Amino acid sequence: MNKSWTTFDFRSGAPVVRQAVHWDRDVHLDGRPLMDQLARVLPTAAADLMELATAVYTADRLKARDVADAYKLGWSRRLRLHVPVRLPDLWESHADALVRLLSWLTDDEWSLHFHQTDPATAPLDNPQDYLFPTVPDHACVALFSGGLDSTAGLAVDLDTDPVTDVLTVRVVTNGRMESRQKAILRHFGSRVHDCRLPLSLASGLSAESSQRTRGFLFMAAGVATALTAGKNVLRVYENGIGAINLPLLESQRGSQATRAVHPRTVRMMERLATSLNGGGFRIELPHLWSTKAELLLKAPASFSEAYANSVSCDRGFATRTEGARPCGRCTSCILRRQSVFASGLLQIDSGQQYRHRLDAAPLPWELRASLWQIHRIRVALDDSDPWSAFLHEFPQVLDVPATERESGRAAVLRLYGQYCAEWQAMARQLGVNMSNWGLEGAAAA
Repeated sequence: MNKSWTTFDFRSGAPVVRQAVHWDRDVHLDGRPLMDQLARVLPTAAADLMELATAVYTADRLKARDVADAYKLGWSRRLRLHVPVRLPDLWESHADALVRLLSWLTDDEWSLHFHQTDPATAPLDNPQDYLFPTVPDHACVALFSGGLDSTAGLAVDLDTDPVTDVLTVRVVTNGRMESRQKAILRHFGSRVHDCRLPLSLASGLSAESSQRTRGFLFMAAGVATALTAGKNVLRVYENGIGAINLPLLESQRGSQATRAVHPRTVRMMERLATSLNGGGFRIELPHLWSTKAELLLKAPASFSEAYANSVSCDRGFATRTEGARPCGRCTSCILRRQSVFASGLLQIDSGQQYRHRLDAAPLPWELRASLWQIHRIRVALDDSDPWSAFLHEFPQVLDVPATERESGRAAVLRLYGQYCAEWQAMARQLGVNMSNWGLEGAAAA
């Protein structure tokens, strides 16, 4: 299928033949909270990276995918961007790597063109050049979403290293998200330094909800913050099942299973950050080889209220309605409920009022899809050659860089073996006989 390019131009003098996107009018990126926390002026490459990521995210939201056909051939798009930056030659040299990263994240075809920015229109420029000495000597930088993983991961870091502060980086796209994240962070006290970047699109502009560039946006914010703080490490608190995110169904292709914090995404982003830093830069996934339940069991009980306040629902913040309850049946809600049950830490969800029961008949399709995936994993792991069987069932696992080594393949098999074991008890609680699920699951899927 030959599709035409959709062109978005972020320059102030964009030709009328292109779709011009105006900073502040169409998309607003507020760098003042981050600057007030760390520095009045962001490093040049950091400011460029954050504005570029915002431009990419904006284009992703403005161009709807055409998924009306049964085979979802319209999932992919062709997006051409003209972006003003402070260092156009530097970004032109990285254009191919950026295109590969964005194509991996979105399954779209991207064409990126960089132009010299006008300082008067750049959203992250500030004429006042002075620093705030607020960055502690012993501090690390970590992404914070307000989800259960990022909350538990933050608690683990604070508990493990009592002398290290954490700069928590969050991109705020709506008021409900802002309110909940702030409420959670208050549980952690003065060792946590809130580094936020508010971002908003003008009302009525958004046409696409899949948001496959969110991973690039959030990690760009983390890298930009780390560079501004003079740090060369960014931590991402995602469990291994969520990070690798194998497709639930065979019909899912490419980025239809999100790759926001996939290990390959992390490696590609790490290489970009290293080139911008002029030296080494690491993006760490400290809980890559843990299930969500195992992560919860590492987390100190002293922050239990913070875990209870976290939001894991895919639709939780999207409603933009204060007090809206989590759905209880999206894949993120299911994974949260499964991990809370498997860890035995039922108090984490004792106050949650999910809108949907999981044991209602018929079972939600998201739950049936999860159980079908578990059945397929279990069959592969029970094979006489589990790695070959697992690879045959889930060839996407080869995208995990660690599988290049025998130790990485063993880690993958252990991770998914543990995940299956955790699901067995959950299935019994739901009244599902997993030994028969091969036939039932095939029909459900």
